Amino acid sequence: MKKNKISSTQFRILVTLHCVGSGILVVPSAIAADAKQDAWISAFLGIMIGVILVQLYVAIGNLSPNKTLIELNEYLLGKWIGKAVSLLFFLSVFLFCGEVLYYLGSFLATQVIDETPILLINIAFMLVVAIGVRSGVENLARSAQILFPWFVIPFIALICFIAPQSDFKNLQPITDINLKSLVSSTFTFVSISYLTFPALLMLFPAHINRFKKAKSSFLKGGIIGGFIMCILILLSTLVLGPFVSASVSYPSYELAMRINIGTFLQGIEILIAIMWFISLYFKLSIYFYGTVSSFAQIFGLKEYKAFTLPFAIMVIVLSITVYPSISYQKVWDSETWLSYSLIFGLIYPLLLFIVGLFRKRRQRSK
Repeated sequence: MKKNKISSTQFRILVTLHCVGSGILVVPSAIAADAKQDAWISAFLGIMIGVILVQLYVAIGNLSPNKTLIELNEYLLGKWIGKAVSLLFFLSVFLFCGEVLYYLGSFLATQVIDETPILLINIAFMLVVAIGVRSGVENLARSAQILFPWFVIPFIALICFIAPQSDFKNLQPITDINLKSLVSSTFTFVSISYLTFPALLMLFPAHINRFKKAKSSFLKGGIIGGFIMCILILLSTLVLGPFVSASVSYPSYELAMRINIGTFLQGIEILIAIMWFISLYFKLSIYFYGTVSSFAQIFGLKEYKAFTLPFAIMVIVLSITVYPSISYQKVWDSETWLSYSLIFGLIYPLLLFIVGLFRKRRQRSK
């Protein structure tokens, strides 16, 4: 399969947007439910763990810089075991596509356009994603570079407009830290923001034009995305308070709703929605590219573009069936997601890296 190349700067932007992704709306609530006023500490600790994880993913890319993750599976694990592992990866990113699309439709159908059926929302958004992925990695990366300022400007505006409403009493008592809750909320942050990064190994390093710069871009993108999440969590705690942050479904959106300067600047919560649309679009696009390209590579096909429309239809169907109810979704997120993400984002890459090291040593000894 032909590997189109993107720049390290474009890859850094993709990593940042992938890190923020769906977490921009749901993470502050999930973290505050456990860590309360110490949610920002959990986020900061999560960034440090994320840096370690990114180093692991970079090390996996170092094993064979010209291969995607699917090709690396077969190279390191053998043809049949490698294909079996690749199929599990394919099923995982396909599942992630359905979950992310569900979150988008659920948010819009309940908060923004509540009279529009969720199915129509998911169809419209997924078709745009399919068109973007079908146009190729290079065009997708250029789009991210063009749209990134439209992500940054609303974020800066949100900070400037909502920061005056901060109350530092909401961070007290800082010394009253429950270690169990802190650890739990930290891993929740890491699972949503960083443990899905193996999907980026379908791009890194095989599709990056300068491998050495791509390493630092991977790390910088992860750190920038983590700090964006950390700032949003801190603002949610300062303005809304830990209990309100934990009780509302979308604290970041609630922050934007509270912007009220005089009588001329209010009701601009669409700012946070614009940020989320951009980050979620590229996170879903990365997952969807991982789905169709891994399918093509597993079965030895030269091109993946013919599968974008069929798989887009399957993702739409999955998005309305993946969670039978809101209660099911909450149970999955609280009891199953962490274990699943640890297997996908830690255990699998770690085993792959260990096998790669043994293989390199064996080749050197021969």
